[in-house]
Amino acid sequence: MVRAASTELKGRDVRIVAPNDCATQWGNDGLEVLSTPAILGYTEQLCAEVLAPHLDEGEMSVGVTATLHHKAAVPVGAKAVYTVAAEEVDRKTKFTFTVWDEAGAVVCEGTHLRAAVDVERFLASLKAARNDG
Repeated sequence: MVRAASTELKGRDVRIVAPNDCATQWGNDGLEVLSTPAILGYTEQLCAEVLAPHLDEGEMSVGVTATLHHKAAVPVGAKAVYTVAAEEVDRKTKFTFTVWDEAGAVVCEGTHLRAAVDVERFLASLKAARNDG
């Protein structure tokens, strides 16, 4: 893992809310708005992409924890702007994130912790866990 103690990591992505991103996919019939699970998924993806260049060969990052406050709705077809930032890179890297709508209103904000893991060891532990059960 390449540590970037004094280098803030930042990422930004703009996404158009699609029908598959909506709350209706998660049991909230009739709510054609950006769902909390979609926000979390896109946020995790962006954090992983920002962190990836700082990982050693054979490493990947996995999500450990997330906290979020979903404050407003974004309808299908509208833009959602995702930003993530981390103050430093370490074995566990804590990101803060914010999602805005097209008008600049905060839709969601929170934190996400990612851990660097050795891919081979991680997959071996999964295989061992399956064999134990």
